[in-house]
Amino acid sequence: MQKTTALRHSEYGKPEDCLKLETIELPTLGPGQALLKILAAPINPADFGRIGGTYGELAPLPATAGLEGVAEIVKLADKASSFRVGQHVFVPSALGAWQTHAVANCKDLYPAPEKLPIEQAAMCWVNPATAWKLLHDFTKLQAGDIIVQNAATSAVGKLVIQIANHLGIKTINLVRTLDSADSLKKLGASIVLVDNRDAAKAALVFTKGKKAKLAFNSVGGSSSLGMCKLLADGASLVTFGGMDRDPAPFPTRYLIFNDIRLRGFWVSKWYATAPRQEILTLHNEIFSFMENAKIKVDVAATYSLEDWPKALEHSSTAGKSGKVLFTPAADQGPH
Repeated sequence: MQKTTALRHSEYGKPEDCLKLETIELPTLGPGQALLKILAAPINPADFGRIGGTYGELAPLPATAGLEGVAEIVKLADKASSFRVGQHVFVPSALGAWQTHAVANCKDLYPAPEKLPIEQAAMCWVNPATAWKLLHDFTKLQAGDIIVQNAATSAVGKLVIQIANHLGIKTINLVRTLDSADSLKKLGASIVLVDNRDAAKAALVFTKGKKAKLAFNSVGGSSSLGMCKLLADGASLVTFGGMDRDPAPFPTRYLIFNDIRLRGFWVSKWYATAPRQEILTLHNEIFSFMENAKIKVDVAATYSLEDWPKALEHSSTAGKSGKVLFTPAADQGPH
């Protein structure tokens, strides 16, 4: 009987209080199913919301944590499957990626990019699709256009910078401190500013008065209101996160006098509603773009599941250099 070692929780709450490392038996492989060995799985902010019970979609309890990851198919129930043993696939979020093995229905599997390093492939389900759709789905951007975003040091923020730079789109990037300014500019950031009440004035000096066609908000609060000052008439502010958990002030004057549109985006909902072929087509486009443009997400460290308290603490450290990932098959600490 195949077993898995998994980080699981039987209640919602703080990860350090409710997560437990457990070894459990997996169900017997049935028709149309595959046995997966999880190779790498990142720790995302959404994982904390899901464990804490505040995320938009919660797994039935008891649940294995981890919204995304990459796995290797080690066994298939059907020889006629469209997948093959040894192929890399994304771990379905419903199964939880913070474990060593899982049994999945093949109809729920999607191929992972095999030309990218394992750690990069593990982070390809959530953040690249979010950044890509933010830049492509809300207005038609052309070379020379401007976008503005807060939380520019986040994984999505860095991907937006890299993709936009290759498309010739200028980015105004708002951050908490300027410690990251040089590294963001190396990625292609046009300008990096501290996210405060003076940011809009400084940004407009830089752009010579030209305003942005889009704003990306993953912070909330007063930051989103500040970005409205930088938007052109009829432009959209797209909210896809709320890191500071404060309500965003209602930008009355900009809605009235500038026809600003407030939009929302949740990549999990898009995945749940998009046809399979649409997802495959988008993945092929994104992954080819990432490979050719050498776009990547920074990795701060990798940890084994046994070191999960250290991994979660590291992932919550302000100013860390990149994503923290679990490598479930590993038996060593960070490297």
